[in-house]
Amino acid sequence: MKFAVSTLLSAAACLAGTTISAQTLPDRISEAGVVRIALEIPYVPMEYPDPETGELTGFDIELAAAMAEILGVKVEYEVGAFEALTTNLQSGRVDLIMSGFYDRPARREYFDFVHYLRAGGQFFALDSREDLQAPADLCGLTVSTIRATSYPETIKAVSDELCVSAGLDPITVMEDTDASQLLINLKTGRADAAMQGLESIPTYMTNDPGVFRPLGEPVGSALMGMAFNKTDTELRDAFVHALTQVIEDGTYAELIDKYQLDLSAYTDVTVGTEFEG
Repeated sequence: MKFAVSTLLSAAACLAGTTISAQTLPDRISEAGVVRIALEIPYVPMEYPDPETGELTGFDIELAAAMAEILGVKVEYEVGAFEALTTNLQSGRVDLIMSGFYDRPARREYFDFVHYLRAGGQFFALDSREDLQAPADLCGLTVSTIRATSYPETIKAVSDELCVSAGLDPITVMEDTDASQLLINLKTGRADAAMQGLESIPTYMTNDPGVFRPLGEPVGSALMGMAFNKTDTELRDAFVHALTQVIEDGTYAELIDKYQLDLSAYTDVTVGTEFEG
């Protein structure tokens, strides 16, 4: 799989000549004083309920709060299934998606993305599975992942390349509804391994020391972004401005360190890519 950026708008380019519009909000947002964000929980470390307070927390939550403060608005979250994120945005029920959401070609037809993290799929398994050391060891076995993401397709591509082409049994994909069910299936042995975003694995390993182990290097490359309806350019540009500010004032770096996302850090604040992968 290959990652190529052929048309890329940097934050500086996006803001050049449009400084005023980048800092203003659509009338519906400024009048209400609220921006509505669609997300799915739990997706550690991006968005999840705090185990002690039950309040939403995570990298996306804290980053969104920092940007909202710059824009002078409050945040309301519309929590739902991952499959509902796009329909909620298209229907106008929310203003944007910010939920570990990958910029993929099929999504780009409908949405504009403001990128803020690098991403990619990562196989992992129980540390006790000494027979599993690399993705090639998964041929003929079952791998759990989240439905409605790009990971089922990614696993199939790996299976075709490493297993089917070598005359071995393919990887069976188990599609789970959320990360909690995925981890249960992995721990109980219903799945031999799993695939999640590389941003999640360090937190899983910290929360359950000695339980999980990554298998090989991340598979493929992508960018994670906030998604906006294509007609909502004023709101998109306002968030480009806010994201640029939280990067410049050091808030972004603090959150990257807090949530162990060093491998995912992306500070170019790009808008608009051509993706091959």
